[in-house]
Amino acid sequence: MRRFLVIAVCCLCGIAVGQNTETDSLKKLLNKPIEGTQRVQVLEGLSYAYLSAFPDSALQYAQEGLELAEKINYPKGQALCTNALGNVYFHVGDYPRSLELYFKSLQIEEGLKTHTGIPVTYFNISSVYTEQQDYAHALSYLFKAKQEDERKNDSSGILFDLYSLGSIYLRMEKNDSALVYIEQSHQLAQKLNDLNMMGAILNTFGEAYVALKNNVLAGSYYHNSIPYALSVNDKEVLAANYYGLARICSQNNKPDSAIYYARKALTIANEAPFLKQVMEFSTFLSGMFKDKKQFDSAFRYQAMSTAAKDSIFNVDKIKKIQNLKFQEQQRQHAIESARLEFWNNVKLYVVVGASAVLLIIAFLLWQNNKQKQKAFILLQDQQLRTEEAYKELKATQAQLIQSEKMASLGELTSGIAHEIQNPLNFVNNFSEVNRELIAELKNELKKGNSEEIELLASDIEQNELKIIHHGKRAEAIVKGMLQHSRNRTGSKESTNLNALADEYLRIAYHGMLAKNKSFETTMKTSFDAALSSSPEGLPDAGKINIVPEDIAKVLLNLYNNAFYAVNEKNKQGIEGYEPKVTVTTKKTGIGAEIIVHDNGNGIPQNII
Repeated sequence: MRRFLVIAVCCLCGIAVGQNTETDSLKKLLNKPIEGTQRVQVLEGLSYAYLSAFPDSALQYAQEGLELAEKINYPKGQALCTNALGNVYFHVGDYPRSLELYFKSLQIEEGLKTHTGIPVTYFNISSVYTEQQDYAHALSYLFKAKQEDERKNDSSGILFDLYSLGSIYLRMEKNDSALVYIEQSHQLAQKLNDLNMMGAILNTFGEAYVALKNNVLAGSYYHNSIPYALSVNDKEVLAANYYGLARICSQNNKPDSAIYYARKALTIANEAPFLKQVMEFSTFLSGMFKDKKQFDSAFRYQAMSTAAKDSIFNVDKIKKIQNLKFQEQQRQHAIESARLEFWNNVKLYVVVGASAVLLIIAFLLWQNNKQKQKAFILLQDQQLRTEEAYKELKATQAQLIQSEKMASLGELTSGIAHEIQNPLNFVNNFSEVNRELIAELKNELKKGNSEEIELLASDIEQNELKIIHHGKRAEAIVKGMLQHSRNRTGSKESTNLNALADEYLRIAYHGMLAKNKSFETTMKTSFDAALSSSPEGLPDAGKINIVPEDIAKVLLNLYNNAFYAVNEKNKQGIEGYEPKVTVTTKKTGIGAEIIVHDNGNGIPQNII
C-alpha cells in the first residue's frame, strides 16, 4: 500500500526509502515488453518514485499511466494514476487540483468491487484538508481510513493513520491527544519492525515536546531519530531532525551550535532538493547571522531563501501549464469528432441561425421587461403583507406573554388558596367545637357543676389559642403574598429565611397539586436553627438581610422545577422509586445557603 504521508509540524517530511534502487528497477521493467495493466502499474510506481525529487517527471509518468489505463479500459489503473496525479499536485502546493483528483479517484474506486484503494484515497484527502487547516474534515476522512484499515486488518495502513492523527492533533495544539496517537503508532511500528516509519515517529515526538516546551526531551528524540533516518536514507526526516536541534540550540542561546545543525539540514535539503525546506532553513540561518551582526552571511542565506522561493513558484507555473495540457488532451478526444460536423452545420445554417438568435434575443428582452414589471408589483404587494404580518406577530407575542403571566398567576393563586385553606379549616373546626363547648358550659352553669365548668372553660381556652395560631398563620400567608405582589422597591429587609423557604415550598406544592390531583411526593426540610433563633437575645439575630420578594420568586421557580422533575420520573413507573424533594438551609460566615434537591430525572444531557 502506498500512502502520501504528511508530517505536518514545522516542515514536511516524506518517506523516501531506497528511491534510487526502486527507480532503476522500475525503469528496467518499463523497457521490457510487458502487458498493458502491468505497464500502467509500473508507470504509477515511477510517479511515486520521482515524487519527492522530480515532480515534473512524476507528473509525466502519472499522465502517461492514466492515458494508457483509459485506452485499455483498466478502471483500477485509472484510479491509481488519478491518485498519483493528485499526489503530484499536492506536493507542489496546488491543493484544490489535488483534492479534485482525489475525489475523482475515490469515485472510480467506489465503482470497483474490491474497494482496496478507498482507505488510501481517504488518507490523501485528509492530507489536503490538513494543509488547508480544515482539521474537522481532515480528521473525518482520516478516521474513515482508519475504520476501513481496521476492518481489513491492514496493520501498515493503521500505522500511517495513527501517525497522521498524532500529526494533525499536534498542528491543532492538542498536544496530549497528539502524544497518545504518536505513542500508539510508535508501539505498532516496533511490533511491525517498520524501520522506515521509526525515524519519522521519533522526529514527531521531538516536535511534540518542543510544543510542550520540554527541549531536553525533544532534543533526545531528535538525536534518536537520526540513526533510523540514515539507515533508510530518509533525507527529509534527517534534515528535519537537524533543523529541530538547530531551533533548540537557538532557544538555549547557543548560536554556534544552532548554525551548525541548520547548515547540516540545509545541505541535505539542497542535495534532494527539498525546496520548501531550503527556503525555511536558509531563512533561519539568515536570521541567526543577522543576530551575530555577520551581515554578509545573512544576506547570502537570504538570497538562497529568495531563490528557493522563486523556484517553488516556477514549479507552480510548470505544474499549471502541464495541468492545462493534460486537461486539453482529455478534452480533445471528446470534441475532435464533433468539430467537422459543427463547421459544416455552421456554413449551412449561419443565416437562419443568426436571424433566430436575433428573434430570440428580442423576445427575451420583451419577456424580461414584462417579468420585471410583474415582479415589482408582486414585491410591493409582498411588502404590504409582510408589514401586516409583522404587526399581527407583535400583537400575538404580546398576547402570549400576557397568557403566560396569567397562567403563572393562576398557578400561584391556586397554591395560595390551598395553603390558606388549611389554617382556615382549623379555625372553622375549632370554632365549631367551641360553639358546642359553650352550649355544654351553659348547661353545667344551670346545674352548678363547678368542676365540669372549669374543664369546659379550659378546653375552650385551648381551642381559642389554636384558632388564634391558625388565624395568624393565614394572616402571615396573606401578608407575604401582598409583599410579593406589591411594587418592588429592591430594598433589603431582615427576613426569617427558614419561614420564607417553608412558606413557598407549601405554596408550590399546592399549586402543583391543583394542576395534577394524582401528584404526590415526600417533602423533607432541614432548616438551620441559627437562621430562626435568637441566641444572643436580639430579635433579628437569626435573620438575613435580603430582598424577600426576589428570593421568593427564585424559590418558587426552584420548587416548581423540582416537583416537575420527580413527577416526570414517577410517571415512568420505576419499581421502588419514591419521589422526594429536600430543602436545606445553612448559615455561613458571610450569609446563608439554600439547597433544593430532588431525586428526579435531572436536566436532559442534550439541553444541559
